[in-house]
Amino acid sequence: MPDSIMRKILTFAILFLSALSNANAQDSTPFPYPEIPDSLTTLQQRTDYLIMNFWKGADMKKVLNDTTMLNKAFADYTSFMPYASPDSVKKSINTLLAPYKNDAKSILKLVKRAEKEMYGPDPSIIANEPYLIFTKAVFTNKKINQKEKEKYLSHVKMINSSQVGASILPLRYTTRYNAVHEAQEQPGEYKILYFYLPDDPDVAMNHLRLKADAALGSLSKAGTVKIIDIMVGKPSDEWKASVSDFPYEWEAGVAENAGETIDLRMLPAIYLLDKDNKVIARNMSIDSILQIAKALYQK
Repeated sequence: MPDSIMRKILTFAILFLSALSNANAQDSTPFPYPEIPDSLTTLQQRTDYLIMNFWKGADMKKVLNDTTMLNKAFADYTSFMPYASPDSVKKSINTLLAPYKNDAKSILKLVKRAEKEMYGPDPSIIANEPYLIFTKAVFTNKKINQKEKEKYLSHVKMINSSQVGASILPLRYTTRYNAVHEAQEQPGEYKILYFYLPDDPDVAMNHLRLKADAALGSLSKAGTVKIIDIMVGKPSDEWKASVSDFPYEWEAGVAENAGETIDLRMLPAIYLLDKDNKVIARNMSIDSILQIAKALYQK
């Protein structure tokens, strides 16, 4: 992330934290949020304090029985997590969940809010580690039914199998010839998985750059690199036309539910796999792919 953008984000966060006192005074928060001591001056110190003490002013019985109040408070709580230390976030979540370890109804209310804010389909932030702490509370609660546990287990599997060093889960897609293929079965010392939405305005140019790259073309023909191009959506005539001139060695397909198998919460998404289908890198750019192709070609 460019330094200028990071500075703007940090400045906004500091201003937001400073505004909390005014918000509390005007009763615009669901309950009194913590007053941050003036002695805490850095962004992380202030957010650590806020995260650790966020729920202390809440009547949790009232909060958990008021959907609007819970939604607002949890959204605010989540918004501070990126600026706090991982240890403070972990401790805060565990403290929040601890009183409800035997209360399936309350645990599910909190976990569902975590799912909305941190997991998807349109999360306010992507926070895998905090979200996994919430899901653990589901698995350890004996009163939560198996169907709910299986749902959150699928989330855990998707997150874990999408990390660098992990083997991806079975990923199936339908080609323009209506054949069902699986990414793991495709040959290649390296595999490039390129996922995008149907209305992505940059996909045509990205395809053009990939097709025009001489190094990548040579590696594809040699079987060193396999490009698997997947549109996340339903097949259409427009899509079939867009992939009609792909090189013979490329795979092109559609997979409407690919996000259930691999982490696609930020699209477009590019994954680089090794021959054993383990993730070498993720969230890559087209420039990065072309640089890697150049390096491999020159070996």
